[in-house]
Amino acid sequence: MVLIELSLGSFRNLDDAEYRFGEKTNVILGPNGAGKSSLLEALAVLGNLRSFRTTHLRRAVRHGEAIFRLRGVISSGGRTHRLEQTVEVGPPLSRDLRVDGSAVDVERFLQLLPVFTITSHDRELVAGPPETRRAFLDRLAFLLRPPYLEEIRNYRRLLRQRNAALGSGTADAEIEAWETPLAAAAARVVEGRHDGVRVLEERFSEVWSVLSKDAAPKIDLAYRTEPWNEPLEGHERVEVLYRQRYNETRTRDRQMGFTVDGPHRHDLSLKTDGRSVRYVLSSGQTKAVAAALRLATLAQVERKRDERFPVIVDDVDAELDSAALKVLIEYLGSERQLFLSSTSEQVAELAGPQGHCLRIENGTCVSQEAARDD
Repeated sequence: MVLIELSLGSFRNLDDAEYRFGEKTNVILGPNGAGKSSLLEALAVLGNLRSFRTTHLRRAVRHGEAIFRLRGVISSGGRTHRLEQTVEVGPPLSRDLRVDGSAVDVERFLQLLPVFTITSHDRELVAGPPETRRAFLDRLAFLLRPPYLEEIRNYRRLLRQRNAALGSGTADAEIEAWETPLAAAAARVVEGRHDGVRVLEERFSEVWSVLSKDAAPKIDLAYRTEPWNEPLEGHERVEVLYRQRYNETRTRDRQMGFTVDGPHRHDLSLKTDGRSVRYVLSSGQTKAVAAALRLATLAQVERKRDERFPVIVDDVDAELDSAALKVLIEYLGSERQLFLSSTSEQVAELAGPQGHCLRIENGTCVSQEAARDD
């Protein structure tokens, strides 16, 4: 899969313009604050409907505007498609999503251009709050099996309904009526995340070894499902366990005013020698673990869909030294479209003879150098 072009309207500090990209490595050059990260952010939002820089898309709209627009042309499987996204930041936020001129839903749109990112914000994936890792697992589960998106939405909807009933003094019998479908929905979410962690483990160790050059400790991944210490596996068994748990904890949950137990409290555990990696690894190693998680996800999704997807590495000067960047580019190979942003002209040299270079100054693309033939 290749992103051929991207058009912007009212996005961050970038001029309204059209950008064309090469099929291999694209290097975005410019001084700090020029708009390099904003351009890559726009690319990520086009494909993923979310930013790697902020959880609030209203921050991505140009100052004084209420709507931004993104349009892209992709090539996949010998066919081209036009993706269009109009976002009114609100509140509430609303989106108009179109493919080849026809309106589509979120599930369909998100399957068309999965973009994988490695950025300075990825440290939160390892050292940040559990909700960051839950979102990571949910995206992986969706990319492996698209119906998961509706399953996690259904769980959240039922959870809100039970919480509302708990807080309003609703009778036990009525709350219990919510708990049966909630338990079934929780079991589906747990199953989807378990499957995601299982396939992630298959490739993570390999990628971690490459990025750390075999010099770092072994990292163990596990899906943590408190309050049970044993693994929660088997859809029917998990559903029964949650029905029992909700019944046993209803009085406590009334006092708390919300549902304490469930997938909304789970986490992806990352440990080395039995200790959380956030307390053991250096800052550089933490970044490498996050990159390994992203790249292991990429590998497994590509294997599932038998296709290669775009990868972004934002601000490579800050995230990776030249040796590590070379290892990363060699690992990703020449089969994927890469987008690298940097302040250094030396990064352009790593792109090789087929590289495509764009220079950004003050939100404006001042030059685009097409790929050169050998």
